[in-house]
Amino acid sequence: MTTLSTDHPSSPPPSVKPTPFRFKRKRSDDFSALDAPPTRSSSSHTYRHRHHHQHRRHHHRSRRHRSPRLAPPTDQLGPETAFRESLFDALADDEGAAFWESVYGQPIHTYSPYIPSPHDDPEQAELRRMTDDEYATHVRARMWERTHGHIIEERRRREEERLLRKEEEARGRKWERDVEAALRRGEERRRKHRWKDAWGKYLQGWEIMATTPSNKQGGSIKERIPWPVETGRYRDVNQEQVEMFFKHAPQPKQPGEAMDLSALLKVERVRWHPDKFLQRAGGEHVDKEVITMVTAVFQIIDRLWSERRLA
Repeated sequence: MTTLSTDHPSSPPPSVKPTPFRFKRKRSDDFSALDAPPTRSSSSHTYRHRHHHQHRRHHHRSRRHRSPRLAPPTDQLGPETAFRESLFDALADDEGAAFWESVYGQPIHTYSPYIPSPHDDPEQAELRRMTDDEYATHVRARMWERTHGHIIEERRRREEERLLRKEEEARGRKWERDVEAALRRGEERRRKHRWKDAWGKYLQGWEIMATTPSNKQGGSIKERIPWPVETGRYRDVNQEQVEMFFKHAPQPKQPGEAMDLSALLKVERVRWHPDKFLQRAGGEHVDKEVITMVTAVFQIIDRLWSERRLA
């Protein structure tokens, strides 16, 4: 007996429409997705255009389903990290660039990440790509300059004024030093002239005493004696003035020739010896006051001569 199967052939299963499976590209926070460094003439717009071109298809598909952007909470990330995150989000696409431009009030995605490497000649310096931290710092600095341009200009103006004042003060100090040096040179010239004249009168006075009879010279012997002081007067004679007088003895006439002060003091020592002085006075009366002063001058000259010999 034939057994009929009660099983009915099963109906074919409903068809399932296959859907393509795609991995969502993860945006990088660094510059690993950038192309090779551009040439020196490349602009920041070229860099952004290349970066946007790599993600154009992906963001074109996912833009309509993207959740609204929110500024990163700075109380959790910190201002440095929050700015860094917003910067690289703005570099990803036009939507991010527009959003963060509205947040900061200026575009933050237009700055090139390439800077010249250190080189003596700026025209030959190679471009190098900044690190993420360097780039974030660089962008913040440029944004600050753009926002606070008036502050930078004021700082520059003040610095120029400070440098100008410094230069003027330096010129003023130099002028004062030059004037003071000129005055000192003038005073030194006048001092030399004074001592030269004093020594000329001193030697001339001794010549007159040696060649002219005392009765024809006029005045007392105390007034006629050429005392070894700058004024040549008896009342100005003291140890300090006599020492200064011989300290400023006339210089040799030949340039470069050293003055022999010891020889000069030896001659003056003989001239002012009391016995020699009385002989030179002849029979003229010389009072005790004059002899005492002549002896004092001789002792000063003798001491100076002795010190020179022992030196």
